[in-house]
Amino acid sequence: MIIVTSLKDHLSVCESVNPSHLISVIDPGFEPSTPNSTIKHLKLGFDDIIAVSKNNIIHRQNEKLSHQIPPNDNHINNIVDFVSTWDQSQPIVIHCWCGVSRSMATATFILCLLNPNNVENNIKYLRSIAPHANPNKLMISMFEKHLGIVGEIKIAFEKYPHTKTYDCETTFAPVSIFNIKELREYK
Repeated sequence: MIIVTSLKDHLSVCESVNPSHLISVIDPGFEPSTPNSTIKHLKLGFDDIIAVSKNNIIHRQNEKLSHQIPPNDNHINNIVDFVSTWDQSQPIVIHCWCGVSRSMATATFILCLLNPNNVENNIKYLRSIAPHANPNKLMISMFEKHLGIVGEIKIAFEKYPHTKTYDCETTFAPVSIFNIKELREYK
């Protein structure tokens, strides 16, 4: 089971399902502590952006101005390595700030890793459960390179676009649960 959630809901989700693995893909400085019920926790701090401008600086928690940090190859390689240690019989929980972009990009990678011969169907399945998913495009392109399917995920998401949006300043996406058996049988 792959569960995607927001930072706000990740603790209650972890308490409910006792995941073996937790992936936090969250803004730098917002990486949460590891819940007691979780065996392995990957914490990655980067911003939900697809490009960096030299003029694009933001305030971090300590109010210092900082340049934004995009996802990079090290982040993606850490996710790939971490997922390779996951026993699919146990739940894995993935969260970002809102449960829409970075976490959904990571879930998309896992779905395509588990069912590599039908990328379009994987995205159609994801969309049936998470109409709000709007995966980080830079992460998707990096995952595509890793999977050797450059462009396929992007094209599938264009065919099945998100139909629901959330203002992540005030509202977080609902918890999304992806069942591996359902994924493989989905038509």
